[in-house]
Amino acid sequence: MKFDNFYLGFFMVCFLALASCPAGAQPGTKLIKPNSGPDLCSALTPADFTKVGVPVSALQPFHPGPYDAPSGAYCTYESKAGKVEFDIFFPAGANSREVSNTERAAVADSGGKYGPVGLDGADYAQISLTSDAQIVVRKGKAVFGIFFPKSGNSRQQLLALAQVVLARLKQ
Repeated sequence: MKFDNFYLGFFMVCFLALASCPAGAQPGTKLIKPNSGPDLCSALTPADFTKVGVPVSALQPFHPGPYDAPSGAYCTYESKAGKVEFDIFFPAGANSREVSNTERAAVADSGGKYGPVGLDGADYAQISLTSDAQIVVRKGKAVFGIFFPKSGNSRQQLLALAQVVLARLKQ
């Protein structure tokens, strides 16, 4: 009887460990909390970029978002491929209107011709592959953008990186 209880307990622990991870997150993944300042940049690590084929060697020193608020961060990465950036605003505003305004500003600031793209877990996502690879995503009160030099795999790379961020947002 002890033998059976051991396996039952083992499977319960495994189930609870897996159930505690958000969809798409790997066990042990750190969730990003709103207003976490420098920790917002940990939503995308250099290893995440490298894993999808964007060569990044390091995260550069933290750049706060607008007005030094802990709700935004401009994250830049060292890369021989060119400028690689991840901007995140979490929360992007106190209400849905402000969040939408932040999303519009992120698209306008980055330039390029954007079009909607389906992205599981996002409320809305827009992608541009005109000059650089760019995606702007809204999920709840979070808005983020990922930008890097365009290549043949840019669309898939942007979508994969956006999924990583969505899995790490604590909503």
